[in-house]
Amino acid sequence: MTYYTVNDFEREEVIRRSRFLTVTKKVDEEDEATAYLAALRSKYHDASHVCYAYRVGERAERTRFSDAGEPQGTAGKPILDALISAEATFSLVAVVRWFGGVKLGAGGLTRAYRSCAASGIEEGGRRKFTECEIAEITADLSLYGAVAKTAESRGAIVISRDFSERVKLTLAAKDDIEPLLKAVSDVTSGAAEAKRLKSRFLEI
Repeated sequence: MTYYTVNDFEREEVIRRSRFLTVTKKVDEEDEATAYLAALRSKYHDASHVCYAYRVGERAERTRFSDAGEPQGTAGKPILDALISAEATFSLVAVVRWFGGVKLGAGGLTRAYRSCAASGIEEGGRRKFTECEIAEITADLSLYGAVAKTAESRGAIVISRDFSERVKLTLAAKDDIEPLLKAVSDVTSGAAEAKRLKSRFLEI
């Protein structure tokens, strides 16, 4: 499984005399998203609307959006749709609007908010995270080279190293990690100790 996050980014455009500022931000927790939105409302207190959507959680378990005074369904949902299309979570997109005197109508507003959000995500770029299986290998220092080389040859990544009396390596693999653990056992003649850990999402 993979997901994407947005980068911190801002862009501005004028649509039929209304000014739209799109802000994308990576957020790790829902509290971070709500605090950032409060800061935006304070910073742009003169804006007509601060509409937004955010998704938080590895499977976007916490999703919120708001039209912030725009006609129902014309702002928050189109912004959310852009996040969903980008497969983005741990991500917030806010679109700040200053009304320019020309009414856009429900259809025009929906298109404007969706376009602003999608353009902000695309121009700001995304980061990809992949769910990886994790294992911890403990072995004598003399076996470090053999273990590291075996991991690398099978596409695994060493995400941490701890050298003391013995070496402890934490490995990540995008696919089933069992063949790697068997290969490590074979190359060390069973002298390496392997322990599977909880899978996690990594930017690899």
